[in-house]
Amino acid sequence: MNRRTGNAPPRRLLGCCAAMVAILLLAGAAHADPFVPNDPYYAAGHQWYASRLNLPEAWGYSLGSADVTVAILDTGVMADTPDLAGRVLDPLTATGEMLDGTANHHGTWVASSACAGVDNGIGGAGVANVSILPITVTAANGANASADLALGIRMAADAGARVINVSQKAVLYGLLDEAAAYARGLGALTFVAGGNANERVASVDDYAHLIFVSGTDEADQRWVKDGQTGSTWGPHIDLSAPASQILVADPIDLPSGYGLADGTSYASPLAAAAAAVAWSIAPDLTAEEVWDLLCNTAVDLGEAGRDEVYGHGRIDVGAVAAGAAALVPDPATLALVGAGLALVLARRRGRHRRARAA
Repeated sequence: MNRRTGNAPPRRLLGCCAAMVAILLLAGAAHADPFVPNDPYYAAGHQWYASRLNLPEAWGYSLGSADVTVAILDTGVMADTPDLAGRVLDPLTATGEMLDGTANHHGTWVASSACAGVDNGIGGAGVANVSILPITVTAANGANASADLALGIRMAADAGARVINVSQKAVLYGLLDEAAAYARGLGALTFVAGGNANERVASVDDYAHLIFVSGTDEADQRWVKDGQTGSTWGPHIDLSAPASQILVADPIDLPSGYGLADGTSYASPLAAAAAAVAWSIAPDLTAEEVWDLLCNTAVDLGEAGRDEVYGHGRIDVGAVAAGAAALVPDPATLALVGAGLALVLARRRGRHRRARAA
């Protein structure tokens, strides 16, 4: 007589578990093929950092979603920039003066570095096709007040932005961190340019809710332009991203409508856009889950683990996309799992019918 002893599971249960493991292994093997967009400046090789960030792999999962809003807290954004057309939302202002980006083009450069249209047949390719919310936080000459930056963060979160980018230097980062904590509570992440002082800065704390982004170059080293300009480092740095020769759009100042720019002002939105990609793929992820995803998929540079130059590492958008997709199986994967469950249940019902007939 057969007898199960101790806590040994029934063979039928083991069979069901084995079948489900096989199904889930098959589901996990699914992946997206890299996608090559038709943007001419990308095709011409003017965006060296696209391959470094594994953007084609990310685009295989998603080109972005208009349901995800990236707030650009800066000097305004020129809404008629062709590579941003149709995705710039009605602007807001934290200063009382509404700037449209024409007096100072920094905001348009920041927005286009990360959010230029992908696969729209013109210019270059940003990281994702997302909605852009311009929020004025400076005077026309680019000067800012920390209180206005903090108010802009709160306004962005209240407006539903999931990603907030601040490519501005502040005096009172504590005010910004308090606002970023408020934004985090509403499900948003706040990214801040790490600075271009080319020196170690110990006076900026490692704030809990501000994500400071340093800059890297073509060799995955700390970005340095000359003896005076280069990526700042210090205990506040959380992540790093390319800051050298980043393609930007400008329909007024640049003869071709496009140019190359340097600085952590562009590293920060590239990292911010990685979060936008994650939410484009998996909109139900929490801010903490996306933050963990950014850190856990970053490419470790410099000293092992987190360091003052690169933070947790250089952002890898392709890995972020794959990680987000793994948390939300596509319909084909769900259908595969469903079919497996149906097969297991059908076999169990068949065995029960045969047992009753006997």
